[in-house]
Amino acid sequence: MDRPRTAAVVLLALVLVTAGCVGTETGTPTASTETTISTATPLPQGSVDVPDGPKEPPERPVVLNESSVREYVRTFEYRVAYNSLWINEYTDVTLACRVDDVSERPWGYEAVVTCTGHSDTNVPENATATPGPHGDWFTQSFRYRISENATHRHQVEARDPVS
Repeated sequence: MDRPRTAAVVLLALVLVTAGCVGTETGTPTASTETTISTATPLPQGSVDVPDGPKEPPERPVVLNESSVREYVRTFEYRVAYNSLWINEYTDVTLACRVDDVSERPWGYEAVVTCTGHSDTNVPENATATPGPHGDWFTQSFRYRISENATHRHQVEARDPVS
């Protein structure tokens, strides 16, 4: 390879390696900070499914603001956890959820929700249903990212238990 071509290849490799390292920062980085989404990058289309069970997903808020997002993500996570613990009509689910944080972002809102709970399934003697085990929803926290067209949910380090 001749010297100009080698220099061009090295320069191209350097550009590719450092791509994305320069940009506008939207917050102070910490050990638990995820990759920052810049103002030019919208949240990709997508949604989260609620497991099968008696609880349906909540309606998306028509207007996104701190209050509507707070209620939406708390209800959404409650229903995900509830349906995950529910076995049948004899299941008694005890669950508590709280919203730890809601922040406005250039692409929408981000919120962290924490839930703690358990379930017991006690089938009456005359029923044909199979008894179910005790189920625990150990304290779990999830980061939701909500935009006009998307809902994303990612597990994060568990916060303090909900009492």
